[in-house]
Amino acid sequence: MAPLRNVIFPAALILSALFLLLTLRHSAMTRTEPKPRFVFVDLGANRADSMEAFLKISNSKFQFDYPRPAWAKHEDAEIFLFEANPVFNTDLVKAKDKYTARGIKVNIFPSTVVDVQDGIRTFFLDTVNKDHDFWGSSIYAEHWDAVASGLKGTNLTSINLAGWLLRNFLPRDYVVIKMDIEGAEYEVVPHLAEMGAGIVVDQLLVEWHPSIMVGDEEQQKIRELKRQISTRKLMEEGVLMPAYDTPMA
Repeated sequence: MAPLRNVIFPAALILSALFLLLTLRHSAMTRTEPKPRFVFVDLGANRADSMEAFLKISNSKFQFDYPRPAWAKHEDAEIFLFEANPVFNTDLVKAKDKYTARGIKVNIFPSTVVDVQDGIRTFFLDTVNKDHDFWGSSIYAEHWDAVASGLKGTNLTSINLAGWLLRNFLPRDYVVIKMDIEGAEYEVVPHLAEMGAGIVVDQLLVEWHPSIMVGDEEQQKIRELKRQISTRKLMEEGVLMPAYDTPMA
């Protein structure tokens, strides 16, 4: 009986190995890759006007053809709205309520300053440009609209944008960012480049505000140099940065 056992045992091992190989092959063939996410991040969302333009709502305040990947429609995007000015809190809640009811994924960050660190930041409210939705509100006390408004500062939650992007998205996702933050882009964009956040950003549409003068002439030169260096670095990493200005209503 010993010779028979010697034959049966190796045969059983071979059959077990073949079964395991076939199981692994089937698992590999049926495994699906995680689906990439399409994301629109609106920094300076105001009353959610840019979101409505992004979604191509026919009666939106303005029209603009925001980019999208070939494999998704605008309404497929996960939308994140950041706005610092507390006057728009109610509008953002209403916009979320309205569009989530239509199946759109909308996340809001009201009274939140886009920054280079998490914490608290003083935000100066524009109270004089009512016809333009108080567009001069800024983190800078030097902003002319903040000065004209009597430097009405309020302390708000600030968020490290680079860290938030890196924690929430992956390179396979398609992330479009619109940035209109009244001069703070000169701090935030260099920080994105420094932190390597470009790895999770596909398109970055920045409205630059060079006329918002912060610091003396030498500081202005350094500010502009950092803008150029960071922009070049992000673009070399594959981030598309087309010229952008929020269309006037």
